Amino acid sequence: MKRHGTCILVIAAVIAGLGLAPVAWGAELVVKAATANPPGSYHVVCLEKFKELAETYSNGKIQVNVHVGGQLGSEEDNVHQCSTGMLHVSIMAVNNVTPYSKAVGFMTLPYIFPKIEDAYKLFKSDYVKTTLNELMVKQANVRALAWLVGGYRVFTNSKREVLTPDDLKGLKIRVPKNNIMIAAYKAWGVDPIPMAWTEVFNALQQGVIDGQDNPHLVNAAMKFFEVQKYITDIHYILWTGPILVSETWYRKLTPEQRQVIDRAAREAAEFEWKWVEQKESEALKECLDKGMKLSKPANNEKEWIEKAKSIWPQFYDSVGGKEIVDKVVAVMAQ
Repeated sequence: MKRHGTCILVIAAVIAGLGLAPVAWGAELVVKAATANPPGSYHVVCLEKFKELAETYSNGKIQVNVHVGGQLGSEEDNVHQCSTGMLHVSIMAVNNVTPYSKAVGFMTLPYIFPKIEDAYKLFKSDYVKTTLNELMVKQANVRALAWLVGGYRVFTNSKREVLTPDDLKGLKIRVPKNNIMIAAYKAWGVDPIPMAWTEVFNALQQGVIDGQDNPHLVNAAMKFFEVQKYITDIHYILWTGPILVSETWYRKLTPEQRQVIDRAAREAAEFEWKWVEQKESEALKECLDKGMKLSKPANNEKEWIEKAKSIWPQFYDSVGGKEIVDKVVAVMAQ
């Protein structure tokens, strides 16, 4: 009896050391889910809701073990792990999926989603659920059960109110090391400064750069209101990311398990949409309360849109092809 008890303790210690959650009694399917992002992020909020719903709808027959904060690697690592079947479910920004599946690259084009409702419409469409997933399966052995949205990358700066692209001239603007975003700013008439994210706050504080773009949530969390005065409410890039699953794993699920997983993913994403809307509003209010000023782009953003969309042809090959771009635009226009 003593020996038996010792064995149990040793097994428990091994499980704890590996960071693995014990399987709940009655669980018939254990789902390994991960994100490289921290608690409180879009990704973790959605994964936690997915876990809650999957376990509830299956009456405990499905157990979801969630690993956050990069415990299982970077976002690109997680895509690769899903592709090979080492990981079952993960959430990441779409730009980390595109190296594996060009078919989803269109989401990184400026103004592909002029209104957030356009994204909602597309993500609920049969085109995304069938054709786009078929392409993702073929290209990377993964599929998206649902899509998350974040905020739009609004423009902020410390110098002056910016209403038109011409108002950007003379400003030193940081962008990520992203060719599409760099090209968009060049189309607006400025030569942006690619810079690592970890350097941005200090660069703004020291006047190395005058402005940057990010969602309100990021601007508030980073306390950019301490070093930025003006917000221009442009809508050129919307953060998007899939609830990605391994196709190898997904095909092994029973019809009943698949139904639960599909429903949990869909409802978790829609929960995240509402959560983001609320949090973005709260974050904007915080920035304004701290002294920032919000301005709407001139002429309903027409000039911003026309100039930024002029770069699309440069990137058709890298975002899955013109045919996909034309199709998603048509779906959203219906």
